[in-house]
Amino acid sequence: MAILNVVVTIVTRLPKAVDKSIVFFYLVKKFFSNKVSMMIDEFEGQVKNEMYEAAEIYLGNKLFSKTRKIKVSKKEEKNSIKVTLEHNEKLKDVYYGHKFKWIWQEFKCSDHPKDNNSIQRSEVKSFKLTFRKKDKKFVVESYLPFIMKEAKYLKH
Repeated sequence: MAILNVVVTIVTRLPKAVDKSIVFFYLVKKFFSNKVSMMIDEFEGQVKNEMYEAAEIYLGNKLFSKTRKIKVSKKEEKNSIKVTLEHNEKLKDVYYGHKFKWIWQEFKCSDHPKDNNSIQRSEVKSFKLTFRKKDKKFVVESYLPFIMKEAKYLKH
């Protein structure tokens, strides 16, 4: 009977200890990480985010290198085919020696951490751009403006 009590105690307490260890490891890793992520949402309030659209065009032009899953669509009134990342697909980019990782994310409004405008839209789409912390100024002053210009060129 005593052995059974020990087994029951271990089985009931072990998952909690493992969960706490995982959370602790995640927090330590996050604290010491040299990476930062920037979220680029499809909408800023009710207005379409130009940076999101530019990233979509820019990344659509880079998809065929090593991307495994690609989303393709065409609207009836348009002649061009739209090529984008598939949900949660990753794409790596290098610009002037700086490395970037892009992930296209889509959340149902009930799943999205911000849950903005859930009445107006049933989903929220975002690009997650990850890079080294020390490159933050370079990203804001050089990389993102480059993407805006490149997208404008590719669009026309």
